[in-house]
Amino acid sequence: MDVPGRKRSSDAILFCQPCKGDDDTIQAEGYCEDCNEFICSSCIKAHRKLAVTKFYVIKFKGEMPSFLPARNDACTELCDYHKNEIVKFYCNEHNSVGCRDCMVLKHTSCKIQLVPDVSRKCNVSDELVYTKYRIDHLKKSLASCKEEIKCSLQTADEIKAIAIKDIKQFRKDMDTYLDNVEETLMQEVEMVNDCDVRTQKKLHDQCDEINDEIVILQSKLEQCKDNINNLFVTSKLVQEKLQKCHEINKDISSKSQTHTFKFTPSEEMNALKIDNKIIGHLDKQLKKYPGKCRESIIGIKAHLSQKFDIKTKQEMDCYIRSMTIISETEILCADQINRSLKVFNYAQGKITSTLETASPPADVTTINSNCAATTLLNEDKILFLDTQNGLSVSRKLKVREGCLGIDHHNGTLAVSFYDPPAIQVLDMKGHILHQVIDTTVLKYPRYVSLSNNKV
Repeated sequence: MDVPGRKRSSDAILFCQPCKGDDDTIQAEGYCEDCNEFICSSCIKAHRKLAVTKFYVIKFKGEMPSFLPARNDACTELCDYHKNEIVKFYCNEHNSVGCRDCMVLKHTSCKIQLVPDVSRKCNVSDELVYTKYRIDHLKKSLASCKEEIKCSLQTADEIKAIAIKDIKQFRKDMDTYLDNVEETLMQEVEMVNDCDVRTQKKLHDQCDEINDEIVILQSKLEQCKDNINNLFVTSKLVQEKLQKCHEINKDISSKSQTHTFKFTPSEEMNALKIDNKIIGHLDKQLKKYPGKCRESIIGIKAHLSQKFDIKTKQEMDCYIRSMTIISETEILCADQINRSLKVFNYAQGKITSTLETASPPADVTTINSNCAATTLLNEDKILFLDTQNGLSVSRKLKVREGCLGIDHHNGTLAVSFYDPPAIQVLDMKGHILHQVIDTTVLKYPRYVSLSNNKV
């Protein structure tokens, strides 16, 4: 039966789809069932060489379909990095998806699977719940950030207003101070000048008095000019008085002076004007002002919500050394006494899976939604655990002995060790990216945390 809109003609020319994405028109020589694409002879050879595609089923001419089969579950998402390529592959080691080019460039040594093969095995609904939880968490975090920004802007306006008020008040205080200093100096000037003026006026009056006395003496001499005896006596008396007047005049002459003065600014005040120095400065520092939606961790108080028993019926006691969240409702616990790992579902209030280990588990961490990892005391290895359907060991990674704490972030592991104490940052294959061995700082590093590749 013909499919509407599709040609069934055996003469229809089919072109290689990967090459067509690169603007090359090459006739197809086969069809890859896994990729759901028509491919040319060069792409067929590439399929046979690459580890990612070497086992894909390819139909050659005579067997290949005459049109592209419709697949209802086919992924149609385009790659963010290679815009013309569809995302078809999944790398479990890095928990990432990508197109063919991504796998060739970044995941050549990884175990690659097709998205349809993985999606059929995993519980997509749990993944969706977890993703929605992260979206909601991010939205709440953004809302808190916006509240913080709003609070910071409000605080910035308040701080600005306070600073301007303080500057103006300081200027006002300085004006008052300068006015007072000016008034004091002006009073001093007036006082010195007033003293000089009063002194000189007094001396001027004395000069007038002497001058009047001289006029009187002259008149007496004139009156006695016809009487020789009176003239002699009067002359002698006038000489005595003239001597006194001369002495008074000499005294007046010595006192006939005023203060010479000019204003000289203080060196400190003059330096402000000459050097253009500022009258103050702003003490600046960055400070976070949390909004109303986010409390400081110091102010947060823990409240008992509910108690759970994480012992199985066969166990007398247990000691949970470490735990990590592996899903929306599940916690992976490391039980040191019973040498076991336990998945506890706190929504159901029970243990849903248990895995015994050769030695006590020291620490646990989440790798992705399907994988976790644990370190074992007295063993030089890290166990990677499949947490999708119960607990099972997916692979082991050899490290140096004495491993204790472990944490994972963005494809990187941080592991702590004792005797000698050390911290190593590893890639997922166990290669050491960075190492710290310092017995003066590290005494017994029991736990370790990794964030943004910083320990």
